[in-house]
Amino acid sequence: MRQFPANAMEPGGHQPEGSFLMTTAALVAAAFLGYALWRRRGGANGGRQRSGITTAPREISAILEQALLMRSRVDASFHPIAASRQTISCSLVDLAPDGVTLEMPLGVTPSSSWIGRLMACYFRIPRENREPYFYTFVSEVKAVHRKGEFHHLVLEIPPRVELGQKRRHLRLELPPRDIKDFRVWPAAEDGSFHFEPDPQKWPAPLATYIRGEHAGMHVLDLSGGGIKLSFDPTRYAGLEDFVSKHPVLFMRLELEPVGGLSVPPYFLAARLRTKTQDLDNGQYMLGYEFVECCSSDGSETIDWVKIEPENGIDELVTWVFKRHLELYREREIV
Repeated sequence: MRQFPANAMEPGGHQPEGSFLMTTAALVAAAFLGYALWRRRGGANGGRQRSGITTAPREISAILEQALLMRSRVDASFHPIAASRQTISCSLVDLAPDGVTLEMPLGVTPSSSWIGRLMACYFRIPRENREPYFYTFVSEVKAVHRKGEFHHLVLEIPPRVELGQKRRHLRLELPPRDIKDFRVWPAAEDGSFHFEPDPQKWPAPLATYIRGEHAGMHVLDLSGGGIKLSFDPTRYAGLEDFVSKHPVLFMRLELEPVGGLSVPPYFLAARLRTKTQDLDNGQYMLGYEFVECCSSDGSETIDWVKIEPENGIDELVTWVFKRHLELYREREIV
């Protein structure tokens, strides 16, 4: 390019031609530079992927068809979440040009009052040997109907789908009457999950909550993926030191039936995630994430099953949703 200015100044009427060549070269260079930057940033598709939002009908259909093919679970809740936070795990059973059909779990009955309301939906699409894609969309309920034992919810085809992480499980503040029995044991000293499978050989519980009794431990809230507890340090000497040395607790949780849904007692292994202290009364608030579980079905031993954090425990997810919906109805919010 350094030759162009010299040629442009030569006599003989070549200046316009030289200027044309110099301008052309500059445009070509700019085009290559722009293309390189475009490729570096991921191109048109990469830009849309980075923003995580698509409004293209074909892309939305392709994402939903893939979710249907992979039998992805859809977690749905009324929108906006700040106003109504109930959530339920549904099955995506049909996809048509005029709607998306979700199947409710057995025992969950949507009413005609749901029609016209907005639902926020979350689902994931697994990828082999890679982290799954998480998607979310908001759509209006257009119909509810029953098919056999199950109820179906039909949503409008969403106008946009967003790529992003699924939100946390709904946490429900439990009325004391909902808990039949709850008790905790410390884990092994090394914090591992490999412990005595026979509950008959376990030591006495570290703490026990029994309905109707004044206890030093209370259940503050519950979700399909975890639980939050409060402890009175005056009832448990050395509590702070114990918590720091025992990040894992084993629990047994028994809940009252709700809306015709009976959840079996659960044995749970839970890891400490949050710890705060109320400066006014000294209470410790400890948040635990469920990592392994087993329903207490009368077996002599316990077979522990690992819990996927994004899924939680399906029966508890449904129980929490149904109870939350009942409480909203009692308060005439829904």
